[in-house]
Amino acid sequence: MKCAKCMRKKCYVEGQNCTKITVNDVKEAYTGKLLDIMKAAACTEGRYYNNLTRLEETNEFCKLMGFKKIGIAFCIGLNKEAKLIEEYFAKTFEVYSVCCKVCGVAKENLGLEQINEGARETMCNPLMQARLLQEKGVEFCITVGLCVGHDALFTGAAEVPVTCLVAKDRVLAHNPLGAVYSRYWRKKLKITYEDEV
Repeated sequence: MKCAKCMRKKCYVEGQNCTKITVNDVKEAYTGKLLDIMKAAACTEGRYYNNLTRLEETNEFCKLMGFKKIGIAFCIGLNKEAKLIEEYFAKTFEVYSVCCKVCGVAKENLGLEQINEGARETMCNPLMQARLLQEKGVEFCITVGLCVGHDALFTGAAEVPVTCLVAKDRVLAHNPLGAVYSRYWRKKLKITYEDEV
């Protein structure tokens, strides 16, 4: 599969199927809770397309799903943002939030590389973030700026659906696509368009 390199996108414009996956395979994949999520996602897209922010769309999706309790797993570096995000969702839902440094365990306990050798550094703890939110009975989780890898661990450990509201990018103000949108970053990363100067 090299869909990113395809210039025709006939799957989108004409319904072309480039795989051996049949309509029946797709129907069999989306059943029960997975179909409910797909329907709520389609409703959110259809009703609010290009009118709501990701924050607002997440709120509407959770309402469509009938969720009562949601969890926020956030990076301590986005503590202020997480507070505002929690306040926003708390207008509609019971919200629990867990900081990445929960439990306060030093990196040295797991033999983890440190940013500043010799200093005491607290490790990020995505597995315990997931566990604590699970213990609160959340039905849906939102990640806010978890590190690359930590986000993967959290998502894998969560027993409920997870969406990313904020993808961490310390260099580009948490806007990872800035590297693709900026001609200067594209040049630095050697991913320029063929006709680009």
